[in-house]
Amino acid sequence: MKRLKITISLLVILGITLSSCKEEFLEEFPIGQVTEETLADEQGVNLLLIGAYSLIDGFSAGGPGGSGEASATNWVWGDVPSDDMHRGDQTGGWSAINLIERFEVDATNPWVEGLWAANYDGVARANDAIRVLRRAGDVVPEASARQLEAEARWLRAWFHFQLRTKVEKISYITEDVDAAEVPNDREVWDDIEADLQWGIDNNMAETPADVGRASRWAAKALKARVHLFQNEFAQAKPLLDDIINNGPFVLMDHFYDNHDEEKQNNAESIFEVQYTVNDGTGDGENSGSDHRTLFPRGSDVGLCCAYSAPSFDLFNAFKVDANGLPLLDTFRDDLLLEDYGRLDTEAFTPTDVDLDPRVDWTIGRRGIPFLDWGPMSGGDWMLDQAGMGPFMNKKIMFYKRNFQTISINTPTWSAGLNGNNWRLLRLSHIILWRAEVAVEENDLGTAMTLVNRIRERAQDDIVMGRVANTTFAADDDIVIDEDQPAANYNLGLYTTFPDQDYARKAVRHETRLEFALEGMRFQDLVRWGIDGETIGGYLQSELSDGKLPWIQGASYVSGKNDHFPVPQSQIDLQPGILTQDPQY
Repeated sequence: MKRLKITISLLVILGITLSSCKEEFLEEFPIGQVTEETLADEQGVNLLLIGAYSLIDGFSAGGPGGSGEASATNWVWGDVPSDDMHRGDQTGGWSAINLIERFEVDATNPWVEGLWAANYDGVARANDAIRVLRRAGDVVPEASARQLEAEARWLRAWFHFQLRTKVEKISYITEDVDAAEVPNDREVWDDIEADLQWGIDNNMAETPADVGRASRWAAKALKARVHLFQNEFAQAKPLLDDIINNGPFVLMDHFYDNHDEEKQNNAESIFEVQYTVNDGTGDGENSGSDHRTLFPRGSDVGLCCAYSAPSFDLFNAFKVDANGLPLLDTFRDDLLLEDYGRLDTEAFTPTDVDLDPRVDWTIGRRGIPFLDWGPMSGGDWMLDQAGMGPFMNKKIMFYKRNFQTISINTPTWSAGLNGNNWRLLRLSHIILWRAEVAVEENDLGTAMTLVNRIRERAQDDIVMGRVANTTFAADDDIVIDEDQPAANYNLGLYTTFPDQDYARKAVRHETRLEFALEGMRFQDLVRWGIDGETIGGYLQSELSDGKLPWIQGASYVSGKNDHFPVPQSQIDLQPGILTQDPQY
């Protein structure tokens, strides 16, 4: 798949465009132009399909989504407005994202425009593939045609899903309509489900020919997710059970295996966004480009630009009691701030409070080893510790031993660009989504067993290396005892879910811990219907005592801030067709 992705990028560079002109004087087509007739065979449809796959990461160099507005990692839409992450920096910088974090988005926000344009660009590419497949007819063998259409429909469903989870009023565009004439006046969930079900019904391959293509398991997983967004638990259940009981997937041995660049496309993975670097495409166009500004700064690392700061709230969510269980209702009590407000030359020792060990595979913090880059030394790894908080995003980082092999090796301002795939769907998602279903069915024993299955995997994921240093000046010698855990860790298993309310909190909290900083949190809060109370409590705690001055005064409006507007530019382009969300 990675090789195919490069091929399509070369077609784009050469300026090849589709044309269906049939006038006699145009039958000799200019060099560099391709017609639908030319592409109307299996190879041609495949090339169009690869073009659609190339937008699965949401990034289009020089086109819609060029800043990552429609990224599959979803960090701007799923993490920034949630209780998990601050955008980082200070009042200036990426102001459009600042407005998303402050819940001050309007219909002219350029990130909303990019989200809309890039996803509909992906829809258009998927539709091109289906339309040309229809034109090809019997030229494409029946089995191949079914597979190609199933993948195109999966992609079309995915791009619409990306939009619908963020914008309530969207249009569903298929290959046989004039996109400019389709209104956004009805719900589209059923359309998304129908495209996914088509692949399931038409023998979509369980093991695709190329790594990176969607499988029937990916169709089932995404369809289950769509059902969960509608609280259709009975419909999601058989899909999830089928993946768990009959799919080829197993949990990896360790929690962090799903973020390790040396363990891509692993046994737990159902669908990954394929990234590459150092592939001849220039400035990392095939990498995880939307993450290019999220890596640590400072002389210890030297990347760019630390625009991803886990919240105090997320760090404290990893606190545990004496039995190693989460503090579901009280984790915000006695809020741990770590080295917030301290220079790296000032003495500081990390908390000795017991924590779930996943915390130090998820969050970078002072005095704890940051993979193999050495211990994080504090505020010198970020631009503005007072504005963003003291924590770093660790899941997006690669090992130093793979610097300039998994990361870009050509001169660039964003040296952290890397080829570590994004695990979009994996077995751990399926297990915890199935636990949600069990809770809503009041099958608390099943829910607890599934949650414990995830927790048991993480019990021995201990970050090793106790750092003796309390200061990190440039001339300080670093003293580390590699035989000792880096912090006090404790992760226990549940012995009971006493009632449905407790079980629901436990499953949702586990989902937060397992998938923190993976772009899921905000949309999960919305679909659970707890966004107002959760974000309200988070803001009150997070901003108390004047912390994070640039976000002071932010407030959340339930019923409005849980979704985003239709871009005004699109309404202007389609007057009388598209209408604005009444909340905006």
